[in-house]
Amino acid sequence: MHLLCCRVTRRVAGLLQFALLLLCCRTVSPSSLTVTGIVGESALLPCLDTNVGKQANNDIRVYWQVATRLIHSFHKGREDNTLGLGTRARLFTAEFKHGNFSLLLTDLRVSDAATYTCLIQLKLPTEGNSVVLRVTVTLQIAAHFAKPTLSTHLSEGQQGAGGVLRLTCSSWGGYPAPAVGWTCGSLNLDPNSTATTHTDCSPQRLCNVTSFLWVSAGVHCITCSIHNTRLKEKQTETFTAMSFPLENTKGMVVSKRAKRFWWVELIAIAAMIVLLLLCLFLRNVLLNEATHRTWRTSGDSAVNL
Repeated sequence: MHLLCCRVTRRVAGLLQFALLLLCCRTVSPSSLTVTGIVGESALLPCLDTNVGKQANNDIRVYWQVATRLIHSFHKGREDNTLGLGTRARLFTAEFKHGNFSLLLTDLRVSDAATYTCLIQLKLPTEGNSVVLRVTVTLQIAAHFAKPTLSTHLSEGQQGAGGVLRLTCSSWGGYPAPAVGWTCGSLNLDPNSTATTHTDCSPQRLCNVTSFLWVSAGVHCITCSIHNTRLKEKQTETFTAMSFPLENTKGMVVSKRAKRFWWVELIAIAAMIVLLLLCLFLRNVLLNEATHRTWRTSGDSAVNL
């Protein structure tokens, strides 16, 4: 019994020491999380601790910084919005007593993507101004791509089983650069061998994307997809033979295959024309010969009479 009591006492003492250690570490050890914000919208960068809020006093200091650069602060009872983010950033000062030191960032830009650190300082009786909370928040930025548009160009001036279609899939205004996919029914087409994709980002780093795909004119259903992996968002547009007018682009070479067969078809047409002219010539010769024979026969009959 005595041995059991000793073990329980030691265990309780160990748990108390462990709890005190957790309490001490919780106020000074860093925590980290990731927030995704949309360009033009707002994002809340959390910095929360109810225990620190209970200790908040008139000497509380709140600092938000990127690396070593101070971007927003609360000091001596006033919020300073003249720093890096200006009036686009604000704190919830009335919520400090509840442990809410979060930063609201509005009108998001691609350049706002960074790792932010929240530092809370309190004036403690024995230690002076000390950091009692440190939280790291990674802000990643994204933007929605517009629904893609599809246009088609036929390699020859007419529709035909031997023609080659160039499909152009375009989308814009998104971020980051998307993954572009092409499918034919349930079959995924290898973009490295069948398509060419160009992505262009503006100075604001929003991206426009254009992808070209060459297919046989006999294919009637192709889907282009623009996948924003950060937002887990996919935009699609489907080409069907009846939904898009084929533009007459005679003389425009859109593929090596079309270029290779163009002159063969031209020779075949020329040969057919020559053959037709030859047939007409032979027909005229035969008709003339038959006419001359008829006249000779008629002349001989007249002499005998």
